[in-house]
Amino acid sequence: MDDSAQQRLFAETPGSIEPPETGLYLGTSGWSYADWEGTLYPEALPSASRLAEYVKRFATVEIDSTFYGTPRRSTVQKWREVSPDGFLFAAKFPKEITHDRNLVGAEAEVESYIHTMAELGDRLGPLLLQFPPSFDVEGMGVLEDFLERLPKGFRYAVEVRHRSWLGSDLPEMLSERDVALTLIDYPRMPRMERATTDFSYIRWLGDRWEFPSGHTHLRKERDGDLRWWSELVGRFLEEGRTVFAYANNHYQNHSPSTLERFLEIRRCGR
Repeated sequence: MDDSAQQRLFAETPGSIEPPETGLYLGTSGWSYADWEGTLYPEALPSASRLAEYVKRFATVEIDSTFYGTPRRSTVQKWREVSPDGFLFAAKFPKEITHDRNLVGAEAEVESYIHTMAELGDRLGPLLLQFPPSFDVEGMGVLEDFLERLPKGFRYAVEVRHRSWLGSDLPEMLSERDVALTLIDYPRMPRMERATTDFSYIRWLGDRWEFPSGHTHLRKERDGDLRWWSELVGRFLEEGRTVFAYANNHYQNHSPSTLERFLEIRRCGR
């Protein structure tokens, strides 16, 4: 798709926060990208106005900035004010918890993070525990203990990136605790397709070194991959599960277009 076609596509897409299908929430990983001006955003849109524009087009977004630290409560309150009814924010746990402390001795940080994110109220979607590739199956016990201590009443998802988890009891452990196994499209991990609770959390990640910058348009055709995911999403929806799926710019270089292409494939396949 060339730049002019993309501009027409996004200009003609009606703004709505309703999911494209019942139970299907599609969004991008982050929203504050100047590269999206001319496609998703008008030219020269102030950065502070991007979220207000984003929520006109999608029903959810994955907050990337929380990975680098718990935001101010005033910031979270502002996100809630900008978003319309029905919009949902997913958010990563801070890396201080998942990477630096490896879940150990992080009780105060966890309490602060969840208490702050709860300011989103009914706009709060799943909270994602994204672990580094170094976090292997030997950490199963630590993860299990950590999940046991998490506050109830929130949706949690766990993402692992080490092959030692494949074939382990991780899905069963998560299922017992109503935690979602995050399903990722990531170069160094085979795909998993197990739903462990009443919602599924999907991330189209790609390789950040393949498309490190210039996220203005699609640069890689991945229709075969998206058809595979569409079939899986369709199965989950038929089972009555809610599906949250987020596209990263590194997947095809322009995540809003990845979502548009995924929807086109779903429309053609139904």
